[in-house]
Amino acid sequence: MGLLALLVLPVGAWAGEQAASEVPSEVTTASGPVHAPSVDEGTGTPSQVPSVSSAGASANDAAVFPSAKPPVMQAAESLDEEPRSGPVESLSLASRVAALEATTGIILHGAAARDAELISDVEAGLAALPPAMRRPPGGRLELVLHPESAPLGLGDGSKEHPDWSEDREQFHLYRYAPTAERRATLRLSRLTEAEAEHLWRRRAVVHAVMQRWDDLKNWSRSRQWRRLDGWILPFERPLTWKESASITYAGAFSRARGQVSASLDLVTFAEELFIPAESLRADALPVDDQVRCQEMSKARALSEFVAEAHLGDLPARGDCPAFDAWADADALSHLEVLLVAATGRQPQSLFGHILLRPVWREGAVVQGPGFERVVQLVALTGLESKGLGYLMKGMTGGFSTVFLTGTLGDISHESLELEQRTIRRFRLNLTQGEARRMLERTWELERRGYLGYYFFTDNCAAALLFLLNGALEDDRYVRAPGTLWVLPTATLDTLAKTEVVDANGRAVSLLEHLPDALESTGDRARRALTEQERILTTLATLLPSHALEPLRGVHRILQSAEPDVRRNGYERLTQAVTTALASSRPASRAEVRDALHAYVAHAVRVERAAVDQSEAETLAIDRERLLALDLKDGKASDNALDRQRLFEREDALQRKLAVLDRTAVLQQALASATKRPPTPDELKALVRAQHTEAAFAAATEAQGALNDGPLAEVDPRAFLARDRQRKTEAEATWAQGALRESGASRTVVSAGMDFPDMGEARPVVSLRTSAMNEALGDARLHGFQSSSELRVLDGELSVEPRWGVPRILGSRLTLVGYRTLLPELPQQRRSVSDSLGWGAEAGMSTNFERLLPYRVSVQAEALGVVASSERFDTFLAVGVGARATMDWSQFQSAPAVGPRLSLSHRAGLPGPGGSALRLEAAYVPAWRSGTTSGFTHEADATLQVEWYLGKIAHWSVLLTPRAQVHWEGRLASWSGPGSSRASLPEGWARRRLALGVELR
Repeated sequence: MGLLALLVLPVGAWAGEQAASEVPSEVTTASGPVHAPSVDEGTGTPSQVPSVSSAGASANDAAVFPSAKPPVMQAAESLDEEPRSGPVESLSLASRVAALEATTGIILHGAAARDAELISDVEAGLAALPPAMRRPPGGRLELVLHPESAPLGLGDGSKEHPDWSEDREQFHLYRYAPTAERRATLRLSRLTEAEAEHLWRRRAVVHAVMQRWDDLKNWSRSRQWRRLDGWILPFERPLTWKESASITYAGAFSRARGQVSASLDLVTFAEELFIPAESLRADALPVDDQVRCQEMSKARALSEFVAEAHLGDLPARGDCPAFDAWADADALSHLEVLLVAATGRQPQSLFGHILLRPVWREGAVVQGPGFERVVQLVALTGLESKGLGYLMKGMTGGFSTVFLTGTLGDISHESLELEQRTIRRFRLNLTQGEARRMLERTWELERRGYLGYYFFTDNCAAALLFLLNGALEDDRYVRAPGTLWVLPTATLDTLAKTEVVDANGRAVSLLEHLPDALESTGDRARRALTEQERILTTLATLLPSHALEPLRGVHRILQSAEPDVRRNGYERLTQAVTTALASSRPASRAEVRDALHAYVAHAVRVERAAVDQSEAETLAIDRERLLALDLKDGKASDNALDRQRLFEREDALQRKLAVLDRTAVLQQALASATKRPPTPDELKALVRAQHTEAAFAAATEAQGALNDGPLAEVDPRAFLARDRQRKTEAEATWAQGALRESGASRTVVSAGMDFPDMGEARPVVSLRTSAMNEALGDARLHGFQSSSELRVLDGELSVEPRWGVPRILGSRLTLVGYRTLLPELPQQRRSVSDSLGWGAEAGMSTNFERLLPYRVSVQAEALGVVASSERFDTFLAVGVGARATMDWSQFQSAPAVGPRLSLSHRAGLPGPGGSALRLEAAYVPAWRSGTTSGFTHEADATLQVEWYLGKIAHWSVLLTPRAQVHWEGRLASWSGPGSSRASLPEGWARRRLALGVELR
């Protein structure tokens, strides 16, 4: 009895808290009575906490108590020692096998029952589990040992090497053989082959037991587990035929079997968590490479599963020096979502880009804003040339989405300066625990989070949701805003509509707009030009006209598009400012000095935007000139592989800083690359860039001379504070009157009357749906620039309601349409087109009142802004362009082409939500060929009111009453001067009055 009492003594981290509650029942074996608990097989809940023979304790004890060796490790160290005399050694193998069967229900027969080392490993593997989990549910569990070998001594699910049989009553073991699987052996390099064999035998036991528990509790089917690696069920998403993980990198799983299903993912991770490498050898891994410091999310999920099932409490994570220093969780303030907005001039950037920014409270050591961390969610494209192949890879999953931790300085240089895209800020209202989990997820995903990249569905927005959902508590989950495409702006809509409870018990949105955007140099330059005009107006009231005239002359020169002209203006700026200040009255001299200081600062900001644009153009030209690039990770696949190797070892990672600034990588590569000679146009642009840099140098020299001289009494920090205050106040005012939602997924139902040329007026009902519809002048927190318009899959169906089946009157579909009114800054204009906006559209329509009812069309136009407000909420623009159409019916077709003239006007109305009055008119004279060749004419005008009613219950209501007139036909020939005959147009017309309602 004394020997068996030692054999079944509770061990591990749970022994102290579990032993007092154990009330064993007695089972008779060949060696005498053994205490064994009973288990309710129907629920798997132990009626008494079991205890087993063990060569050691919890595999996590080394992590929790790093200074002491847990029993598992002590047993492992004694495996190669000479047998000692003692009571345990005198036990027969048969007694130990019987004890295992009696206490845990695990059966060893044949060769397995005669293998002393296997029996010891089975005991040690069970001891690593919480005592209440050591008896697997589901009845008897037989471990079958086969004489043939297999990698790791485990089955692979094949017919040759099955892992389970007999409805999971038999778990198959094989003779141990090394494996070529990189991930399985990654953390085992310091173990001897004998130690590795013992480790995998113990992991096999954990695998078998955990699989039984997962079958009973369905842990792997829970959202809490499946969202960590993005497990998708068959048919859960289009073209998904079997269960698969969103993470594609094998290194994200404990071994290859874990990639087969969510259940095997959980079970193989449990192997590694309960039997880590350090349980065999204390120095097997540096602490930061141990699984507890690398897979924090999975370890927490498994711990919560065990605790919720009342099966025990797993040890706490313990210290992880590298992660703890990186996360600095105690100083974390909040996390922000950053939207890199479109410029308005570059349609390829229209959909925006999403970043994640942790914000820490300032500590004892002050850190500059450029060193703040930002998490980029990007496609890892390497330096592959952009062409059709590049586009196809982006559409079909040829690239991987990765999580890169960079600095705000890197992002500022790439987005704010080179691309000149302002970054809007949104705060995530997370609990303190969720914020910490977000840091853990970021740490994990930066190392192992490789997702397939698909431009429309699996992009930066989908990656943000993947990261966020793995950190949310209480089984909360944010669904993607669409199935066929996931837009960054629509994702912001979804996050903002998700309600959470804050620390004060109030219901708030998960996403909250912060009216303090990170301003691009381009947008800052536009604001600076406005401020310069305001300052000149102010100075006109403080100075004599003759004193201000030199500065006005310089101001006109600085608007030139030629950098050499502007450089001459900056050389005259010092004298002009000095003259103006000297002419001021003593009573207003301080005000004049502050105004002149601000004018000079804004002038330098305008020039900075010009030099940033020139740098971007230079980089683009240098990339086009490449003939040979000496960079081994030019291909995306090479880049991904090198990055995966870099992040495998935490100690190596800390010694080698990953280069995350893609612009810096490109610039370094270009410095030593072989290039072709520039073309004449490229040479002209490169020379212009040099001259622009010289103009910027002249601007800063003039500013420095003035700040050291006549403007030295001005406090520059006070100027920056006032400037930021004006900026944030303007943003807050704009945000209060803007719509929160983007223009994604809109639906409008309209009812009205048609007034045709012939017949009586008829009722008409229309349904308009849009995948994306943001019009010129729209003010949207989650949308594009107000100066841009984008319509994608914007369609409308009109029917005449009547008894029976409604009659279809017509339909139209805009496949894609884009317009922008934003011109380039005066200093950045290269041609006349840079002073204009532009637009293009492709679509199709059906109208049964036309002789040829079916039509496809494409059009493009240049847009000139006659007048506009600063944010384009009010504007008047005219357009000149061309349109080509193809009309057809069942029997004939007729192509047509001709010029297109347009007029667009928007007037903002009082009230929130961007209410407005719109007028859109167009005239198209076109030459049509075919059986009815000749000129045809079309004219269309729409007057619409957009009246935002605000929130009604949980819905935003927008009313859109409109009046529309459309005419198309031929003009009769003119009889000449002096003729009294009047010719009337020949064709058809339609007039419509309708009222639309949109609920969001």
